[in-house]
Amino acid sequence: MGLTQDFINPGTRSSRQSSFYRTKRHTYVLPILAAILVLVGSFRIVSFSDLSIADNVFKFQISFGFMALGYVLAWHFSRRLVWLMIFVAAVARIAVLPIEPGSFLDRRIWEGKVLASERSPYELAPDSAELEFFRGPEWEGIQDKDQVSSAMPGMLWIYSGLLEFGGLRDWIKPLLIVFDLLICMLFAFRFGADRAALYAWNPLVVFCVGGLGVDTSLFLLPVISGYLLWEFWIDHKGGVSAIKAAGGIGSALGKMVCLSAFLIGVGISMNLLALPILIWIVWHVLRRSGISAGMITLIFGAAPLVLGLMWASISLNIDLSQVLPGEFRQSERGVSLIPHLMSLVISDAPHFGGWFLFILFAGSLWMIHRCETLERFTSYYIIWALILATSIYPWSFLTLAIVGVGSGNYVFRVASLSVFAYFGAYRVFDDTGIWQVPWTLLALLWVPFLIAAIQFTMRNKHREGFYVHSF
Repeated sequence: MGLTQDFINPGTRSSRQSSFYRTKRHTYVLPILAAILVLVGSFRIVSFSDLSIADNVFKFQISFGFMALGYVLAWHFSRRLVWLMIFVAAVARIAVLPIEPGSFLDRRIWEGKVLASERSPYELAPDSAELEFFRGPEWEGIQDKDQVSSAMPGMLWIYSGLLEFGGLRDWIKPLLIVFDLLICMLFAFRFGADRAALYAWNPLVVFCVGGLGVDTSLFLLPVISGYLLWEFWIDHKGGVSAIKAAGGIGSALGKMVCLSAFLIGVGISMNLLALPILIWIVWHVLRRSGISAGMITLIFGAAPLVLGLMWASISLNIDLSQVLPGEFRQSERGVSLIPHLMSLVISDAPHFGGWFLFILFAGSLWMIHRCETLERFTSYYIIWALILATSIYPWSFLTLAIVGVGSGNYVFRVASLSVFAYFGAYRVFDDTGIWQVPWTLLALLWVPFLIAAIQFTMRNKHREGFYVHSF
C-alpha cells in the first residue's frame, strides 16, 4: 500500500522528507558554523594579544572579527544544543589561556599576599619598604604602586585563601574559567542554550576571563544566582505580594527571598556596584509583605557586606571611601561617557567621581520606587551606572549579563562588540609609553551602546503592571 501511494503521489513523501532534513540542517549548520568562527578567532587572537606592538592592533581586530561574526550567528542558536554551547565556551576560554594576564590580576595576587601576612593592604602601598620582601613575579605588572588597595575585603579574602594552595598565578585563570562556566550553565538551565550563548560565546567574556584573567565572574556568580532565583521563584509565583499569601517570610517562597538576598549580598561584599539591587529587593518586600519580612530580608542580604566591612574596619583600619566601585574612581586608562563630555567644558570633571556616584544613587532611589520588576530596575540601573561612571574598562560591561541574557536585549549584545574598540584605542607612541584614546574610537565604543540603550528604553517605557514577564 505504501509503495502504491508513493507511486500515485511521488512528491508527497519526498517533500516531507526534504523539509525535515532542511529543518534539521538549519538547526545544526548555523550553530556549528558559529562555533567554528568563535574557536578560530579564540585560537588566532592569542598571537596578537600584545597590543603594545603597533602591528598587532589590526591583526587583533581581525581575530576579534571572527569571534564577533560567530557571536552574531549565535543569536539564532538552538535552544537544545546545550552540549555544543558548553563545549565551545570551555574550549574558547582554554584557547586564550596563554595570553598574559592583566595588571589588575597581579595586583589582586599581591594584595592577597599582604593580607595573608596579617598586614593591611589598605594602609601599605606596594612600594612600601615594609613590603619589599613580598616582591615576586607579579611585581613588575602592578600599576599604581604608590596607591593602597581599593578592592573590597571580600575579594581579597578569596585571594588570600587561595594562596594557601601555592602557585596562584599559574592556576588562577583556570579557576576563573570554572566559575565562568558555572555562570554559563546557570543561564542554560534557566533560559536554554540559545540565551546562554549570549554570554558563553561572548568575545568580551572569553577574552577578558580566559585571557586577561579578569575576576568579574567571582562577583557575578553569586549575584546572577540570586537574581535568577528571584526571577524564577519569586516573580514566577506572583512577586513579593505573594509572600504574605504563601505564609509570610517563613514560607517556602519567603525562604527563597532570603536566599536570593543572601546570594546577592555575597556578591556585594566583593563589589559594591550591586548594592542598589539588594535595596530594590528589601524595599519592595517591605512595601508588599510588611516590616518583619523586609527586615529579615535586609538582615540576610546585608550580613555578608556588614560583617566584612566591620572586620576590615577593625582589623585592617579600612576607610570606606577606599572601596568605592572602581567605575567611580579616577584611572588613566579608563574611558567614560558623561564625565568625558563634561571634561570638554570643565577640565576637572572626571575627578568628580563622588558627585557622579551621588547622582547615580539618587537616580537609583527614584528607579527603585518606579520600577515594579527587578529585571526592569536592574537593566536601567546598570545602563545608567555605565553612562555616569568615570572609569570604564571593557569588563565593566559584563555586569549587563545579569539581565541581558534573560531578556536578550540588544544593549548587552551591542556593547559586548563595540567595547572592543577600547583594545584598538590605546597605542604607544614611540617609546614614551604615552597612551591616548582617539575620539573616533571613543565614538565607535559609545555610540552603538547609546543607540541600543535608547531603543531598549523606548521599547519598555510603556510597560505597566506589577510583574511583566514572558515564560
